[in-house]
Amino acid sequence: MAAEPQDFEPEKLTAGVTWKWKKTHSDYPASEWTLTYYLRKDGATATSFTGTADEDSFLVTVAASTTSSYAAGVYDFIGVVSKAAEKFIVFDGVLKVLTNPASASAYDHSKKLQKTFDSRAISLNLHQTYRV
Repeated sequence: MAAEPQDFEPEKLTAGVTWKWKKTHSDYPASEWTLTYYLRKDGATATSFTGTADEDSFLVTVAASTTSSYAAGVYDFIGVVSKAAEKFIVFDGVLKVLTNPASASAYDHSKKLQKTFDSRAISLNLHQTYRV
């Protein structure tokens, strides 16, 4: 059984996997409105995707085959509801897209090694300074 989708826009997602969440707007029920999210990077719209109606909530699902082409990085993340000629921004945030784990360059072990080294160097420095 699949996990229930979260009820809010994510702050961080991974390219190459399925993205899924649910959004409810009491003023904009999914039975009457359309919800579209736009991802923009460096000022240009990179992509958009639309939520589907799930009663009065929107269910947003972006297939792994679609997200696999997204470049890692930080995107402007905008949600817009529309009905006829009306459009309103209902979400304006930032989304960090992580590298696709299936890509050849997905894992850079040097970053993890550097963090470990830095952490141990700080511990050693504190030990020498305070004679812990």
